[in-house]
Amino acid sequence: MSLALPNDSIESLQEDVTLLARSGGMAAFDVFSSARRLRDEARALVERTRRPVELADLYVVIGQSAALMASTAFDLGHWNESAALARASTQYADLAGHASLKAWTYGLQMTLANWRNEPDSALSYFARAMRTAPEGEPRLRLRYVAARSHALLADSDSVAAVLEAAQRDREAAADRPDELATVTGGEFAFGDARAAACAAAAWLDLRNGEQAARYAREALQVYEALPSPRRPYSQINGTQIDVAAAHLHMRDKDGAADALRTVLDLPPQKRNVSLTGRLSRIEHMLSQSPWDRDADARQLAERIAAWLSQTSARPLA
Repeated sequence: MSLALPNDSIESLQEDVTLLARSGGMAAFDVFSSARRLRDEARALVERTRRPVELADLYVVIGQSAALMASTAFDLGHWNESAALARASTQYADLAGHASLKAWTYGLQMTLANWRNEPDSALSYFARAMRTAPEGEPRLRLRYVAARSHALLADSDSVAAVLEAAQRDREAAADRPDELATVTGGEFAFGDARAAACAAAAWLDLRNGEQAARYAREALQVYEALPSPRRPYSQINGTQIDVAAAHLHMRDKDGAADALRTVLDLPPQKRNVSLTGRLSRIEHMLSQSPWDRDADARQLAERIAAWLSQTSARPLA
């Protein structure tokens, strides 16, 4: 016989996963460990109930926890584990009947595919996600991630088209607030800053420094308006690196160096894969014309190489 669970058991897990999703300043391994604990606690409660309402709530907690684990496993350099956790989070969102979470987890799988330089896979996930994604912010996020996929395929017309379509989703989002984005928020929110950062990354892939710099600065302005404890260090520093890359595309070495000042001061435990991947591209750009014979550019590249030698990559156990 299955007994009802105490209300505070599930509510406590829901509150904990919400707080963890909002912990933008926390190091990746600490987020991963906390999310794994919440996932395991929710799984244990699943074994104690067969009540559909309770199971749905617990599946949401497991799906959100797995999504946070997937995101941070990627940051820690474990791409295969990240992909497996992302698939699991999609499955639990589906079991819970949570369309917004399912759309979010598909977007995570799109992002991982983009980082693996597999834009066709990302666009396949996009097509699946759009069949179930609610109107408003869930679709807005998916379109911005898809913009990066089209950019990787050097398809500037599709980038422009998908960003234009996203404006209609933005209007819908104002009338239909998404609970996952607004109530849970944090990692599960998208908002203007992340939208602008996605657009900046897309224009960078198309080597358009002017447009990339414009959108990246727009993102930084939104982040800087947040209270200090709520500023997500990874997104902010990643955007700063994109500003630097944009300046290099515009042949502005000093602007690039200035954008990297605070990034190069990050402690090793916060140097995640998202940041190291971006900085590696900067290092590669500095090794090519017109910077390969420039002494200052060479010195900046050496600082970046030293930074890259100490990262947050570590075993997940």
